[in-house]
Amino acid sequence: VETPIEEPAGTLSHHYEEVVPGLSPLTGLPYEGDGKVIMVQMENTKAARPHSGLSEAGIIYEMEVESTITRLTAFFHGTYPEKAGPVRSARKQHMFLWSEWNYLYIYYGGSKNLEGQDIDTWRQDLGITAKRLDGTITSVGFSRSTDRVAPHNAYTNLELVMAEAYDFEPKDRTLAYLDKEVEGGQPASKISLSYRADNKITYELREEEGVYDRFINGEPMMDKENNTQISVKNIIVQHVEHYHVKDTVYTNMEMIGTGAAEYFIGGTMKKGTWVRENESSMTKYYDEEGKEMAFQPGKTFIQIMRPESEVNVEG
Repeated sequence: VETPIEEPAGTLSHHYEEVVPGLSPLTGLPYEGDGKVIMVQMENTKAARPHSGLSEAGIIYEMEVESTITRLTAFFHGTYPEKAGPVRSARKQHMFLWSEWNYLYIYYGGSKNLEGQDIDTWRQDLGITAKRLDGTITSVGFSRSTDRVAPHNAYTNLELVMAEAYDFEPKDRTLAYLDKEVEGGQPASKISLSYRADNKITYELREEEGVYDRFINGEPMMDKENNTQISVKNIIVQHVEHYHVKDTVYTNMEMIGTGAAEYFIGGTMKKGTWVRENESSMTKYYDEEGKEMAFQPGKTFIQIMRPESEVNVEG
């Protein structure tokens, strides 16, 4: 296997562990302040939609947790919604995501007391040093709404979390961002993918802004708090090995290693591979020629999918 060729660092405004002062580590966009990143684990079933606060997230991951049901991990920086959620539990694969980013992580319990799945054991084994706010052991920032029933009604106040609970200094980590337009690729104005029959996702390009609006099962995916549709500048589809955990409903996946990827950036599609070397390293993205991919400053949605998952593209 040929060693991927990295693009010259001078063409990038951000580069994984190299964060430029004054630019958000999540979006690469100008930012003023001393805010830190907060990761929030969110439910993603029909009962959880529309979400709260999601339109303010800079990076969002979607990945399976059990029986092809997915959850979202939303990253916030600079703007911290007073109501974000619904907050749900974490799984083994989320611990590997956490060890990659190592920011403050908010979740509501998780898979525990099961060999190979216990999130507290994985947190220790992976050497995660970032702070956690687990709703089963703390009430800081947590509340329950009255318009939904448990467990679909737990939320977190990120302004309160920033004021009362962010008491450590994380090491900033980021994606790689270009300071110029993406070159090459093929037109991609509409992208369709699916995890299951009740979770069919479409992205449609809003050409004038160069962003993709997100739809779920044919309907706009909205933020309940501000009635704003979720839209992003970049989409990464990252194909990883999935496997069912025997005698459970859990799905696990290989978050370390390499695999295929598709990138959608402002109306353009490129293919390539992702590489993550170890538990503490960042996942890096490369094009088909082995050159390091970079993304346009803006919000990013990362779809973690099975190797055989189809991604349909219309120019």
